[in-house]
Amino acid sequence: MNASKLLFSAGFAALLAAAGCRTVPETGRTQFVVLTSSYENNLGAANYKECMGQYKPVSDARQQEVLRRVGNALASVSGQADFKWEFNVLESSIENAFCLPGGKVAVYSGLMKRFDNEAELACVVAHEVGHAIARHGGERMSWEYLRKIGSLGLSEFAGTTVQDVYGIATQYGVMLPFSRSHETEADLIGLRLMAKAGYDPQAAVDFWQRFDKGDNDIITAITSTHPCDADRIAELNAHLGEAKSLYGQSAEKRGFGVKLQNGIPVSD
Repeated sequence: MNASKLLFSAGFAALLAAAGCRTVPETGRTQFVVLTSSYENNLGAANYKECMGQYKPVSDARQQEVLRRVGNALASVSGQADFKWEFNVLESSIENAFCLPGGKVAVYSGLMKRFDNEAELACVVAHEVGHAIARHGGERMSWEYLRKIGSLGLSEFAGTTVQDVYGIATQYGVMLPFSRSHETEADLIGLRLMAKAGYDPQAAVDFWQRFDKGDNDIITAITSTHPCDADRIAELNAHLGEAKSLYGQSAEKRGFGVKLQNGIPVSD
């Protein structure tokens, strides 16, 4: 690639960056997103439909009811007027949950078994909703576009050795830290949302403390897309006072909600 083409690539990347700035709700962070929210929401709806074709909703109405109660409470304080919310517990041993752009939420039954109460479920669902509110998926895709533009320019201008170094540097110096910072940001947004929805934010700290692996060695910290549990708990504790204040202002105090056993609500 000649110098003029390289300058064009750099200029185009700079133009994208300037055009794609927005502010993340709740945290106020400035982020780079070139995709439209409607595009992301349509993509989320299509992916959710595909997922629903792969996994069946659990037949136990009690599990679906508690998730939808939590989900609707969070949706009511999310400020996302363009989201078309859906909430489903899906039959699978997978211990995970997600919220796709546009408010498409699923919790796998394997993870449901891990919660002691409704507020812990709210903690995890609010975290996933936080990703969607902050448009982390669109942000990662936008930065990936820029990374590919830079990689293409280097491959033609300086050869594969420099390109390989660039790839490693952007992966560990940019993309992975972005993933980890996104997880932390989703935690903080989620903590605020669950408090606003009337769930005691202490449940978020309790949940992560229960599953603290103590795995905070430097290699894991560098290569993991998620912050280690100790760091996550420390961040949650640092913002717990603010969250408790929001909880105190919530219209309906749900506390820790109903108890859960193997994912099913139980009475005292």
